[in-house]
Amino acid sequence: MQANVTSLGYQRIALKGYLVSRRADGTYIAPLIPQLFYGWDGTQLSSWRQNIGATGSQVILSRAAGGYPEVPRQELYWRKVSDFEEEVTPTPTPAVVPTRLALEVPSWVLPLVIGIGATALVLYLWRR
Repeated sequence: MQANVTSLGYQRIALKGYLVSRRADGTYIAPLIPQLFYGWDGTQLSSWRQNIGATGSQVILSRAAGGYPEVPRQELYWRKVSDFEEEVTPTPTPAVVPTRLALEVPSWVLPLVIGIGATALVLYLWRR
């Protein structure tokens, strides 16, 4: 990760995400930890906070500064998320057929609408 550092001192640069490991018995994920990365000075991180001692455009987090970081698999919190046998296959969804909604209109509504319309028409013509 490249950044333009404008001030010296301790900075907290934390990444969120997961490592994915596909194994014979399924898929596992583990959250990212700082020990998987190197800091701006090329040393392996022990926390997300690092003391940046130079300004300007530079690499502040790296995965391969002189080789990959050494992190025992046991230190990562691996969690199983799926089995290969349980891979999702798309299932067809039933077609959605629009239906007509039948509303029952009370018998008094139609004469009321006609009466209001006729009154409005008479008033309109009378004002002209």
